[in-house]
Parts: sequence; structure tokens; C-alpha cells
Amino acid sequence: MLDMHEWTEGDVDSNGVNIHFYRTGQGGKPPLLLAHGLTDNGLCWARVANALQSSFDVVMVDARNHGKSDRAPAGLKELASDMAAVIAQLGLGTAAVMGHSVGASIAAGLAAHYPAQVSRVVLEDPPWKLEPRNLSAEQDKQQLEGFHSHVRSLSTLKREEIIENGRQRYPTWHDDDLPAWAASKQQVAESAMSALQLGEWTDTAPLIQCPTLLIYASGIVNGDFARAVEATNERFSSHQIADAGHNVRREQFEKFVKIAQRFLEA
Repeated sequence: MLDMHEWTEGDVDSNGVNIHFYRTGQGGKPPLLLAHGLTDNGLCWARVANALQSSFDVVMVDARNHGKSDRAPAGLKELASDMAAVIAQLGLGTAAVMGHSVGASIAAGLAAHYPAQVSRVVLEDPPWKLEPRNLSAEQDKQQLEGFHSHVRSLSTLKREEIIENGRQRYPTWHDDDLPAWAASKQQVAESAMSALQLGEWTDTAPLIQCPTLLIYASGIVNGDFARAVEATNERFSSHQIADAGHNVRREQFEKFVKIAQRFLEA
């Protein structure tokens, strides 16, 4: 059972865009910022936050176009700037940052472009590959139309139906992961993917100046990529977790939390 009774929530202003957050503490512990993936929301990190709140002041952010945050154009620059605004306006000083999927790209972008605000980074299976993404304009259009159709289809379902679909699709996930995941699918904007330009990892990873841990399984990142990014930047290290896919923490929760916490507290 999740212990969320003392958690708070609020908003910060990021260049006129309202960014929503959830927080487990009010200072006194090292700050840890969590960035979710595409179509998720901040509370999709709730199990991790619950496990780490005794050691960290955990802040879970709803990215723009997700959760309770405003709808606005979202490229890597804007998304990283939103996270920097959260750190600054909550008075967190220098924070550790952890992100999943697109959220991992955001965490890396934050560390690369706002180095004074980031102490350590954990990247859970970012959408990074050795070969650049080379889709044609037609393929991009089809992918975007598919995303719009998917979001519209979710709006016709009841939350309980989405939870049951998730239980069928992801049988290894814990029941506590499903309510926030289902809620997030009803909150995401159709436009969330429209201007989502994350750039190439080769433009971001070399700029990171703090210790960075890449956690992966058998999702997007593989061993060849992990070795390549470590060779690109000596501040990177990596850890592969067996028997999981893209959602590493949801499929191997105890292992993920143990590895991430050991790194964050080093």
C-alpha cells in the first residue's frame, strides 16, 4: 500500500506555462526530481517515491501536455527548462534527477544545459540508439496520426477499463502502478507528441558533467549502446537488469530501486 497521506502538490510558472508537481517532503532531505515518460504523469513514479521518501525529498513533475500541467509546445529545450523552473522555484538548490524513457531524455537535457542545478542523474531506458532516427515525413505523419488516434480511443474508456487493459497487457506490474498509469492516459493531450523534438543523444550526453547512471534491460537501450555512451562520457556508468523490458522499474521494482538508491546515495 502506498503511503501518500503527507504528500503535497502545487504548481510553478515556467515562462508562462503552468507546471504541476507532487512532493513527498518539505526540505531537510536531499532533493530528487522525477521525470516521467510519454503519456504517463508524475504520480506514475508513486511506488518509487514511496520507497525513497525516507531518504529523499522527492518531487514528481507532470510534464507539459501531461497530467495537470498546461498544454504548450514541448521540445527538449522547453521540457528541460520546466524542470529547471521546478528546482529553482521550490528552492531545491542542486537536485538529483531520475527519468524514464522520454523523461530520461528530459533529465539528461536538464543536466546538460543546467549543470549547476543537477548533482546526479539516473536514466531508465532512454529513447537513445546508436543509429540516428531516420523516419520519412510520411512515416512521421503516420506515427503522429497513430498517437492521436490512440489518445482519442482512451478518452472513450472508463478508468477501470484502462486499468483492466493494463493488467492484461502488463501482468507483472504491481497493482499500485495501475491507477496512476490509467489516470495519466486520460490526462495526456493529443498534441503531446506534435512538437516533441528530443534531438540526438550525441548532442546531449557529452555535455553532462555529473555522475550519470544508465539503467536498462531489454527495451530500447542495449549493451552496445551502453558501452558507447560510457566511452563518450566518462561520467556515465550503466547497469543492466535481467527479465525486464522498457518499463524496468515496473517489472523489476526491487532491483531497480536498490540499484538507483545505491547510486544516488554514493
